[in-house]
Order: sequence, then C-alpha cells, then structure tokens
Amino acid sequence: MELHVTSVDYAPEELHDQVPLVFELLREIPGSDRPDYWIGRCKTPIQWIEGNKDITYVVVAARWQGTRIEPHVKNLPVGISYVLDESVLTDETLDFKKCSYVAIGISHETTGGTPPEKHKGILAGTIGKFFGKGSQ
Repeated sequence: MELHVTSVDYAPEELHDQVPLVFELLREIPGSDRPDYWIGRCKTPIQWIEGNKDITYVVVAARWQGTRIEPHVKNLPVGISYVLDESVLTDETLDFKKCSYVAIGISHETTGGTPPEKHKGILAGTIGKFFGKGSQ
C-alpha cells in the first residue's frame, strides 16, 4: 500500500515545507499497546534538522480508536514517527526507543496512483454544525 500525507500538525517546522509525504507501507508491526503500526519507506527522504539527518523510514498508525490504515482510506489522521534505528525493519514487535514521534498527519491510501482528494473542511464531529460547516 501507499500512504500519502497531505498535511501535518504539531510537527517540526521543516516538515511543513516537505508535505506532501508519500510512504510505501512495507509491513504492519505490533507494538506493546496495539497491533496495527505500519513501517513505511519514504518515497523522498525527509530532512530532519533536530536529528541532523535524512529520514528514510517512518512508523505510522491511525490516531483515532476504531480507525485503521487500510485500502481506500481517506482523510485519516495518523501519528508519524521517524525510524532512528533501522533494525526495527526486521524486529517482530515495535521498539519505541528506535523511533522518534514527530507529527500528526492527514493521510490517504493512494496505491495505484489515485490522487488524494482535496480536503473539504471539517472531517468529523458535531461542533462544525454550530458554525454552519460539516454535516447538519
């Protein structure tokens, strides 16, 4: 699968300028808290100023309970971590010490070259209706 991140928040300043981010999802890997983390290879390395390195691999996971990274998912909030120790690529379980959590992103599964849909405002929730946005 391919995951396309179209925006980031709570991220290092330099990451905003590198969006969109595209990850080839290599495999799912369980962590100590949940079974559905994904290891991804960056289509273009990410420059990380604080770590003074280019990032080639990331770990991503859906942020909201009851959601998951899967085919055809759109506008899915994900947590993004940089892989600092590439031995995680062959580990059986995710060792959080080998990663650095860096951002929240909005992602779209884009395998086969399907472009992500343009963001249409509020993604979910009820507060938007009080401001005339989202579902009524």
